[in-house]
Amino acid sequence: MNKQKLYTTFSFFKTAAALSALCVLVLLLMEYLGHPGFLLPGLALISLGFIILSFRIVQLIYRLQLDRVHDTNQVESMQWIYQQFQPKVAFPPMRVIAGSPDFFKVIVEHCIELQPKVIVEAGSGVSSVVISEWLRSVGSDARHYALDHLEKYAKETEEKVVNSNSKILYAPLKNYNLSGSNWQWYDIEELANVDSIDLLIIDGPPEDIQKEARFPALPLLFEKLSDKAVIILDDTNRPDEQSIIKRWKATHQLKEKYLFTEKGTTVLYK
Repeated sequence: MNKQKLYTTFSFFKTAAALSALCVLVLLLMEYLGHPGFLLPGLALISLGFIILSFRIVQLIYRLQLDRVHDTNQVESMQWIYQQFQPKVAFPPMRVIAGSPDFFKVIVEHCIELQPKVIVEAGSGVSSVVISEWLRSVGSDARHYALDHLEKYAKETEEKVVNSNSKILYAPLKNYNLSGSNWQWYDIEELANVDSIDLLIIDGPPEDIQKEARFPALPLLFEKLSDKAVIILDDTNRPDEQSIIKRWKATHQLKEKYLFTEKGTTVLYK
């Protein structure tokens, strides 16, 4: 749990008010003793300090309220997911680095609506377990593939997946040349015989791989998408993902729908 910011405590304000009052007395005394020119600049400096502090506190209050909204959304999303199916395995930890429950709710909603026969994930993790458990619970024979460039995390996710049609694929990053530019993205050799992808979920690789790290997903997999394909991109509150969407839409005829989730989720329709 994050500690309370020092400058938001009542004791800090009492100390700041006392020091400010003392500074004002010192300025008045200097003025009285014949040292003009300090009073007005000093008062202006103290006032500026309080204005900046007040502005920062208003920002924190807004952030706190937004966090409360997101916290409520996560609880409600998990309740909704558990109403749709009962998982047989415990879900790994969510949020922070991993996806958030409201993102997984979006995925399950589209699974229910689309009834996809082929699902591909760029990036494995909690979402892979959620999808695997939903497929198992409804007795679906859909094929489900999740790519991960780190073998350790691929194995950890694989241990949580019990649905035989869900495959967690170790796919180390590979260099690609796309439109004259070099990119690193998952090795998709394991997807060579996979086509007619109905649901493409993009939540990797991480942004520190390179700028617009998730851009190669569509150039590399677009021809494998079915006519009814839906693309779900997470983290679209970030500038890189927003730029990626613009580039995708400039190349392909895609409809876009932004969803208010904790990290921002955008659904694209082929």
